[in-house]
Amino acid sequence: MNTKTKSIFVLTGVLIIGIIIGAFGSSLLRRNMLEDRISRFRTPEGFAERILDRIDPDPDKREAVENILLEQHKKLFKKFEHTRAQIGAHTDSVILKLKPLLTEEQLERATRILKMRPPHMRKPGGRFERQPRDD
Repeated sequence: MNTKTKSIFVLTGVLIIGIIIGAFGSSLLRRNMLEDRISRFRTPEGFAERILDRIDPDPDKREAVENILLEQHKKLFKKFEHTRAQIGAHTDSVILKLKPLLTEEQLERATRILKMRPPHMRKPGGRFERQPRDD
């Protein structure tokens, strides 16, 4: 192989590696940005700020609107927690009904699948692993 051919292979390899790194980095960045947005939305201040930015109320009414949003955030997230608890109870019920019909291995896989959390609900330390719900 001559020098020109080797150079072409090296440049092609570097280009392919760059494309792979760029795609992976872009995906990682978008995921982190989405998780950050969602976690900010969970706080009362983040919730109110996001909605206030979107609706842009008159300056003299902004404080009243913000107070309503902060108050409603508490009620809304209590409902989310209640619903999450109901889903956890339902999941446990399904697992109990499946238990007599499945082998240990099948039951373990079913439990892992049924208790899986979507990415935005995973704990910060385990972002890239699928984690079961702990409710």
